[in-house]
Formats: sequence, structure tokens, C-alpha cells
Amino acid sequence: MKFALAALAGISSATVMNKMDYEFMKFVTNFAKFYETVEEFEARKEVFALTASNIEELNSRNTFMTAGHNQFSDWSDAEYTNFLSYRPKNTYRTQEPTILDTSDLPDSINWIEKGAVNDVQDQGQCGSCWAFSAIAQMEGQHFVQSGKLLKLSEQQCVDCDTDSYGCSGGW
Repeated sequence: MKFALAALAGISSATVMNKMDYEFMKFVTNFAKFYETVEEFEARKEVFALTASNIEELNSRNTFMTAGHNQFSDWSDAEYTNFLSYRPKNTYRTQEPTILDTSDLPDSINWIEKGAVNDVQDQGQCGSCWAFSAIAQMEGQHFVQSGKLLKLSEQQCVDCDTDSYGCSGGW
């Protein structure tokens, strides 16, 4: 039996649920988390509490942003680092860049204010940042050329580009 639902029943039947238990169970529900054992549940709750503490401390130091929980809030630093670690294959080709004249460029342009940028997305567990960056660039360039912001498909790049390693990274 998956432990999360049993834990919810156990915690909710206790006389008082502390704030951290409540926040953790909200997290478990919101992100459909399931833990196989009591030990895993307790370990994940401890990691979540540490993450919550880090978020609170970060938010107390910053007025320009607000951090919050996401689907990784019960992951250890080692798990998260391993998830994000890119491992390139030895078959990459190198190419010399072409240097372009930049003397006539403005100091800055805010493409978000101009309407050339779609909303931020979550690539999930697929290492497909290459597809997201390529598609965002094409969407922005189409906007510059036509004045219309399209939403193109990152998934199509991941599925169809056999040279960029799909969910295992790319360029």
C-alpha cells in the first residue's frame, strides 16, 4: 500500500496537526507524491521541512522575488543535482563561430515588454532545455518578423531531432 494516504489518515486523526505536517500533506496532495514506507515518508518530510526553512530564509532576504515549493521540495540536494547533471556524449562536433558586427545594436531591449516571449514552462524530467531554448528563440524571431507571438512545440523537437539526443541533452 502506498504510504502517503495512510499517513494522511494517521496525521489527520491525531489531536493536533502542526503547521509543517499540514504543509507537507498539502505538498503530497498537490504533487501526487507517494512514498513506499514510513521511513521514506519521514525522510521526505524532513527534507521538505529543510526546504521550507530555506525558502523562508531566502524570502526574508529578498524583496524582488518570492520563492515557493515545487515538485522537487522533497528531494535531497544530491537527488536534485543528479537529476540536473548533464552527461555529454563523446561524439560532439566542434565548429568555429562567425563573429558578427555589433556596432549598430542598442544597449538593451526588453523583449518581454514588447510581447515577444511566451510564459515560462516546466520541462519536467526530460533533459530537453535545448528544445525549449531553440523553440523560444524561433517564437521570438517569428514575433520580430511578423508581430505575432506563436506557441510552437518543444515536444516535436524532442521526438523528431535524432541528432540532439532527445531527453538526454542536446545543442
